[in-house]
Amino acid sequence: MSDVLQPVDIVITWVDGNDIELSNKRQGYMTETVARDAASTTRFANNEEIYFCIASILKYVPYCGTIYVVTDNQKPEWLEQFAVQNICATDKIKVIDHRILFSGYESSLPTFNSLTIETMLWNIPGLSSRFIYLNDDVFMNAPSELSDCFVDEKVVIYGQWKSNFLIKMKYLFRKFLHQTMGKKLQPKFTTAQMLSADMVGLQRYYELHHRPHFIKTEVLQDYFMQHPEILKQQISFKFRYFEQFLPIGLANHLSIQQDLAILKPDEKVAYLKPDDDISRFLNALQNDEIKYGCIQSLDLMAESKQVLVRTAMIEKFGDFLPKELKGQVV
Repeated sequence: MSDVLQPVDIVITWVDGNDIELSNKRQGYMTETVARDAASTTRFANNEEIYFCIASILKYVPYCGTIYVVTDNQKPEWLEQFAVQNICATDKIKVIDHRILFSGYESSLPTFNSLTIETMLWNIPGLSSRFIYLNDDVFMNAPSELSDCFVDEKVVIYGQWKSNFLIKMKYLFRKFLHQTMGKKLQPKFTTAQMLSADMVGLQRYYELHHRPHFIKTEVLQDYFMQHPEILKQQISFKFRYFEQFLPIGLANHLSIQQDLAILKPDEKVAYLKPDDDISRFLNALQNDEIKYGCIQSLDLMAESKQVLVRTAMIEKFGDFLPKELKGQVV
C-alpha cells in the first residue's frame, strides 16, 4: 500500500498545571527525594500552546490521521471548538487518558513524569504503525511533506552523532555521589539521550533537540515486549529521575540498529526561550524554510513578550484556531 493511503497519526502530550485538583494530587506524591527540576511548575504550566500546536498540524500536515491528546483526566477547554467551527472532522482529535495509555500497567499511575508517559505512547489503542510525537509547545511552522518524516518503511531522524564517553563518566560520578553521600541529582536531557544509546550497546548517541519526532510504533512495542523488566523500571518513577533514558532516543537508536532510519543533519527550528531575542523568533515564523517551532516556558516570559508571541501565533494560525483564543488578544 502506498504512503499516500496510510495516514500518520500525531500524538501530543498535555497537562493543565493550573488545575488545582491535579496540583494537589501532584503535591501528595512529592517527597524530599524528588529533584527540584523534575517538579518545577513550568513543566506542568498550561499556556494554551496546545491550540497553536493543533492548528499548525491542521494547517500544514495534509497526511495527518488522528490527533491524539494524552492527558491525565483533563481536556483542553476549547478542544471541541476545532470540530464545532468545522476546522476538522468531529473524530479527528481524540483525548487519551492516562488510564487508557497505561492499560495493563496501571500500577504506575498516577504519574507526573514526561519520560514515563513518553515510554507508553506505543500503547495507544489504534495508533498508526508510524506516528509523529510532539510536546504541546512544539508546532509546525511551514507545510510538511510525508518524506520529511518517513520514507517507505524508514524513519527520518535529524541530528548529529555525539560520543557517550564524557557524559557517561559524569553520569557515573554523579551516581556515585548519590549512592555514597545521598546527593540529590537533577535529571539531564543529554544524560537521558546517552543512556538511550548505551542501553542498546552504542558508544555514541544521535543527539536530538526540541522538535517533532518520527517513530515506528512497533520498534518500541517490540523492544518493551522483549524487555518487560526495563519497561517496568522506566515507568516506575512518578517524577523525572536521573537514571531514566529518553524513550524517543531509544526509538531512534533501535531504528538505526535495525536499518530502519535515514539520518539527516539537524535543521533550524523557530525556537524561543524566555531570555531569547523575540525579533529573531518572529522573523523565523515567516520563514517557510524553517519547518518547525518551539516556544519553551511561555509562562516564564515577561508579560509584554507573551503578548507579542500570542499575537504573532494567532496571526499565523488564525483560521485554524478556536475563536475563543483569538478573542483574547486585541
